[in-house]
Amino acid sequence: MSKTYADQVQKAQLLVAGLKKNLELVKTRGISLEQIERLEQAATQAAEMNREVEALREEVSLKAGAANKKLTEVKNDMQNCKTIVKRCFDQERWIDFGVMDKR
Repeated sequence: MSKTYADQVQKAQLLVAGLKKNLELVKTRGISLEQIERLEQAATQAAEMNREVEALREEVSLKAGAANKKLTEVKNDMQNCKTIVKRCFDQERWIDFGVMDKR
């Protein structure tokens, strides 16, 4: 959980606990038990959503790493193939093999 989310969720939980403890004092000031319960539920949902986001971030990070590794492999293989074509064939024929290089 990111620091911002963790701080906000913790503050909301502390506020909920304090409001519930002093419900009799705050309900005469316009804060109802329903409001407190909505806040508590929203904080719980925010924490759960953030856990899901963090899990997705981790998955994206792993996939991006694997994709970068695969792209490096593709680039190396392409370079090897192009080198063979360039060594074995005249420059005029390179385009026939998909080699667009000028030199």
